[in-house]
Amino acid sequence: MGVPPPDVGPEEDGPWNHRLLIAFSEDGRRWLKTHRVLSDQASVPDVIIDSKGRIRVYYADYYNLGIILAISRDGERWRYIRVKGLNASWVDPDVVLLPDGRYRLYASYMPLHGPQDRILSAISRDGIHFKVEAGCRYHQPGRLVVDPDVFYFQGRWYMIIGPRLTLLESKDGLTFTLVGDLPLEGAVSSTIIVDGRLRIYYHRLEADGRLHIYMAETRDLKEWSVEQVLPPGPQGSLDAYGVGDPAVAELPDGGYIMIYKTWIEPPPWISGG
Repeated sequence: MGVPPPDVGPEEDGPWNHRLLIAFSEDGRRWLKTHRVLSDQASVPDVIIDSKGRIRVYYADYYNLGIILAISRDGERWRYIRVKGLNASWVDPDVVLLPDGRYRLYASYMPLHGPQDRILSAISRDGIHFKVEAGCRYHQPGRLVVDPDVFYFQGRWYMIIGPRLTLLESKDGLTFTLVGDLPLEGAVSSTIIVDGRLRIYYHRLEADGRLHIYMAETRDLKEWSVEQVLPPGPQGSLDAYGVGDPAVAELPDGGYIMIYKTWIEPPPWISGG
């Protein structure tokens, strides 16, 4: 566990106490936890498959104060690279591959001092060296805007933001407008498309005081089916304190990978601060 910033109280949670773990699934519903640690002091991951079939995980790294890219061909051996061109105020990365082969990275802009009310983006040809794009992808003054989750569906770009799962839409992936809150109780989503349906993975706080991971499916963004797909582990396991921030991608040879967050030490709501 890392040392939190000096102005953070013991009742607050943050990436200094977060850990990223890996799970695999054949169908995206029943998951096998590997109990392998991708990174400590890391949070809000995003996972994509690049044009060469490699797994790329982008995440906010507290120790290094920036966004880190982890690359693997098999989900077991990883190479870690610091993303270039972005400062430490860029967090919660979400990366999409554009039709021309470039990478667009969306992120929450969260300076230590000042409003945290916008989503920014940057563009890259290699997914490592990024150039900041002008303007905001979405800006809502007076509201905390975090955790972008961007996808292309039925001819339009969509973005889900938090803290409450809220849907935005766009014609070009650059200017997003508000659609409204989704009818899902939870936060921090990751969306993929399977057989023409959207699958939205997200976490939800349960009666046991821990986060659990759920999946919601829809064909039209109106009718939804919801099921729990990943619970926390038993006492003494690496993810006993809860599971959250799911990031899911379909693998080139079939099946799915999930990168998810847990806690190194009990979070304040479990430990009592």
